[in-house]
Amino acid sequence: MRSITPLLGATAAVLALSACTTTNPETERDATAGIDAADTTPTQERTAEPELEVFRESIGLFRATDPAMAELTELLDTGHVALDLTLFIQDEVVETTAPVDGAAESVNLWFFFDEGDDKFLTLNVPEVALAIGDIEDQDALSTLRGAFSVEASSGSDIDYVLTLTGDVPETETTDEQRCNTEEEALTADPETLADDPAAYATIREHWVDSPRLWWAVKATAHSLAEYGDTSDSIATACSIYW
Repeated sequence: MRSITPLLGATAAVLALSACTTTNPETERDATAGIDAADTTPTQERTAEPELEVFRESIGLFRATDPAMAELTELLDTGHVALDLTLFIQDEVVETTAPVDGAAESVNLWFFFDEGDDKFLTLNVPEVALAIGDIEDQDALSTLRGAFSVEASSGSDIDYVLTLTGDVPETETTDEQRCNTEEEALTADPETLADDPAAYATIREHWVDSPRLWWAVKATAHSLAEYGDTSDSIATACSIYW
């Protein structure tokens, strides 16, 4: 006959162990409450600053007629901007002068508007962020590139003071290839824009990665609309590749 003694012994051992580990219900409740409270305490996580979207544009020769000017002013009013601007700097369009109210090692950029000589936008910018074009090197276009904090200025000579806070990397472009392969678009797009300013957003999308060539398209369109002449803006933008 099969013996059942070991099973009874094991059962007794389990009961004895259970009796030894019995805990006070009140103590267990208090401990559990403490754990639950700790688990439900919210943790504060450091939130990263949102990365600024880079405003890549071109400005010059079209001024108030160019929607980019309104976009730039709107961005400046936010207090922080990341800019990659292609500029055509010449008298009565965009000028640079030594600062009057600005910081040391800075220059003033004057953007003149079509409404008259007494209406303009003036930015005080760090010299290190501004690369002035050199006509002798066949490149008349300049760039303003960087991340900036922006303060509206109470000074009579400056509208905004830009302080460099970070770099904006120069993007790789296919400008050289496009200057040599997209002659048709460089001719047709300015004509379309001159005839239909409402086509601005559509045409801009085609050149959004190339502020240099977008400058040429807009400048040529402006010349066509105002003077009936194509100007030499496309040659100005592409001459460094020819």
